[in-house]
Amino acid sequence: MDEKTTQLDVLDFSGNCITEELTEILISILETIIQLPWLSTGAGGIMLADDETRKLELVAQINFSDYIKTTCSCVDYGHCLCGRVAESVELLHASCVDERHETHYEGMCDHGHYVVPITLHDNLLGVMVLYVDVGHVYDPEEVHVLENFALIVAQIIYSAHIQQEKKLADLILSHSSSGVLITDRDSRIQWVNRAFERVSGYRLPEVIGKTPGILRSDYHGEGFYRTMWNDINTRGFWEGEIWNRRKNGEIYPEWLNVVALKDIHGNVLFYAGMFVDLSTVKAAEKKIERLAYYDSVTQLANASLLHEQLEEMLVRTRLDGGLVAVITLDLDHFHEINTSLGRRAGDAVLRETASRIQGLVEDAVVARMGADEFVIAWVIDEGSTPAQETMENQAEKLQIRLRDTFVFEQHELKLDGSIGLVFGEGENTDPETLLRRAGIALAYCKKHRRGSYRFFNEEIEQEVIYRRQLGDAISRAIERDELNLVYQPKVDREGKVFGAEVLLRWESAEYGQVPPDLFIGIAEERGAIIDIGSWVFEMVLGQMADWRASGVFSKELFPKLAINISPHQILLHNIAREFSGACKARGFDPSLVELEVTETSIMHSSDSVIGNLQALSQAGFKIAIDDFGTGHSSLARLSNFPVDVLKIDRSFIQNMSAGQSDIVLVKSIIDMAHTLGFEVVAEGVEENSQLVLLQALGCDVYQGYYFSRPLAVDEFVSCVKRSPFSMKGG
Repeated sequence: MDEKTTQLDVLDFSGNCITEELTEILISILETIIQLPWLSTGAGGIMLADDETRKLELVAQINFSDYIKTTCSCVDYGHCLCGRVAESVELLHASCVDERHETHYEGMCDHGHYVVPITLHDNLLGVMVLYVDVGHVYDPEEVHVLENFALIVAQIIYSAHIQQEKKLADLILSHSSSGVLITDRDSRIQWVNRAFERVSGYRLPEVIGKTPGILRSDYHGEGFYRTMWNDINTRGFWEGEIWNRRKNGEIYPEWLNVVALKDIHGNVLFYAGMFVDLSTVKAAEKKIERLAYYDSVTQLANASLLHEQLEEMLVRTRLDGGLVAVITLDLDHFHEINTSLGRRAGDAVLRETASRIQGLVEDAVVARMGADEFVIAWVIDEGSTPAQETMENQAEKLQIRLRDTFVFEQHELKLDGSIGLVFGEGENTDPETLLRRAGIALAYCKKHRRGSYRFFNEEIEQEVIYRRQLGDAISRAIERDELNLVYQPKVDREGKVFGAEVLLRWESAEYGQVPPDLFIGIAEERGAIIDIGSWVFEMVLGQMADWRASGVFSKELFPKLAINISPHQILLHNIAREFSGACKARGFDPSLVELEVTETSIMHSSDSVIGNLQALSQAGFKIAIDDFGTGHSSLARLSNFPVDVLKIDRSFIQNMSAGQSDIVLVKSIIDMAHTLGFEVVAEGVEENSQLVLLQALGCDVYQGYYFSRPLAVDEFVSCVKRSPFSMKGG
């Protein structure tokens, strides 16, 4: 330092808080934030606000293009996305680059944004912008996390403002919020201000004549102090983070500036120390780490920390032997609970599940991966019980822990789930592979043995890969014109074909004819079933319109059609309005359409399910319960639903030939259904003997291969015109 440098120059009191240290801290925070799994673009920035000029200044960024770094270095309030947020002080989400994104350049890739205002005490300090993948959907949980980060950034910016403002050259301002002490040339304390007293706990009379060594915490080694004093003696000042000890023994961090105050000949007269207590900043950093590595709902490790811990476990097994075990748990009824009772209930279930699975395995990491999926990972040492047996024991213990119901606001909720198991060695695997294989085992378990556990193997991996490929293909089936409808006739007691069940078929260009019992479930998992269901409904109405226009059926023969409705469609709040509106647009009475819902889809019924079914019924649609008997519900319970038709599952029809007890069971179903006012349909009628029995038992409607297989539309028209079928035995 130049000997003629003034004291004010040393302190650099310029009023500008954008220091190199602040920029480094903000970049460090951004690096932490963009590790969140749903911020996969890895780009973001922080801009500070100036209310006087109404401009934003870009002070920290990661992975911005050179054009953006230049163009957005200074942004007016109200301009582009960041300026709009500065103007409104409200979070903005954009799923793509739209008209609000006023900055464009050649070659700019499409992307989405979260733009979050950085505020403290209702004052705008800046804006944080984070890039997301194009099409990324707004998520309240993500917004909650980002707002927490913004609050932490605000506190740090505010602390930087305070720190810079308090680096005053006037060492005698006792009301300064920065701690100040002055020593003589021999480092004996001559004076301290009230901030020093407040932070250190020492009063002025206690420290006069003593050296700053009374604050020493032994956190730093001798080399640290030698370097500090070398800088003070050679450069005239030192600045940095130091950990000192308060009078009560508590060790705390501070940002310390030490200045050698010299006369015109360069002789040291005094040393001045000015510091800011960093305890709140360090607490904020810990909170940042908590947000980056722990789930905010359950306080369990999140995916980022799990990956790090798994990598450490794999390294350990490479060195010391053993296996890394991974258990993946997915709650079986979480979606229904979250949908019917709301997020508070869902969060309560997640917290209760986290509480029950913690401590299952000693020294294990327990993480929430997202939604209702949890992971338990640990190392099985060599020489212990075989890995498969150990993991089976732990899976069974986990099932026992989850067995008891959980009571939330008088609702008894089930916590049972499906479990995927995998173990691997450090030499031939990595965290991603372990988690992927555990997920494959879990997906197989949920499909085939829900509520149990399953180990990963290559056979189920191939099946899961095939299902994933089918999932990709079914999402494009409508646009590829690969779906078609067939019609299985429904016959009344006189043998007349009065309608049909409309069945969906998929002829994939890549995979050929795919069975409905396979692709329907995949479409539901992928979320494609909503669009497919709407397509089916529109196609059926279109076919009915064609029949009406061509006059192929007389009014008396015009068939009533039954359409299968997915449980996911039933949950749509506007399904009744959508379906009745479509019928009205085509000029059809909804009574011509029967909507079939499976018994299992209403077993875990919610108020929204019952309400939607009632709305559909009130609109005029007939409601049929399909596959009755497979969901173990009672007819008495079905009386609470707006049901018109009961379809007995084909398994009951097939079993009638097994013995009298099965016949009695079918008769009791028919009799009680009639008592409740339901029309009864027998599915899967394939033999004359079954028809004769069902007629004797009083069944109303018959459907099955005895009369006809599912038919193409022209074949179905001919079938209707050929009816009635002979209903005599023989």
